[in-house]
Amino acid sequence: MEDLNRQIEVVKSKYQLKKPIYLSVDEWAPFGRDLMSVLAVAQYFNSFIRHADVVKMANYTLLTSLLQTDREKGSFKTPLFHTFKLFSNNCHGNSIDTYVECDTFNTEKHKTIPYLDVTTVYSKESESVFINVVNRHKDKAISAEIINNSGEFGRKAEASLVTADSLRANFTFDKQKEYIPVTKEIDVKGNKISYSFPAHSFTQLKVGVKEYEAKE
Repeated sequence: MEDLNRQIEVVKSKYQLKKPIYLSVDEWAPFGRDLMSVLAVAQYFNSFIRHADVVKMANYTLLTSLLQTDREKGSFKTPLFHTFKLFSNNCHGNSIDTYVECDTFNTEKHKTIPYLDVTTVYSKESESVFINVVNRHKDKAISAEIINNSGEFGRKAEASLVTADSLRANFTFDKQKEYIPVTKEIDVKGNKISYSFPAHSFTQLKVGVKEYEAKE
């Protein structure tokens, strides 16, 4: 997505375009019935949120259902459904620039990729921020401090966790209750939250915020 942003800026400069150029991402979705594909979906969402100034439409493919079906027992909700619901129900408002500093890894094509993939959305209606975190490390939980530089958090935060023991095990009808996100309350101190993100997981934190009042 960063490459596309750069290409847009080059085109605007070359042709002296004053109007903005927006993107529509059509028919997106990873294929798979395991946690690996769910974490990919969360990272798709994070990418769209991170580039909300450019991506104005993103259509999930109809070829991939949010439900999974057992031919003998029927349809059931998987972590894919619950992850999609957390994003689509809660991430309404403004995308907030989020600075991330953590350990990184390399691939053949890309270098220094942070293990934590993070976006933040501010909802003025609920006076809350939703912090979306994918821990891409296969085996290691990562502890982090989340600091609000533009105000103070409320006293409590709520974490919703989506994960599984295995990245590659197929979801099954009999385990559907295990796929419901685990929620817990977190204590907040001023403008700081301390939290440990489990290995290969998606976590959404919801926390109230209040802006600093200007002093005369």
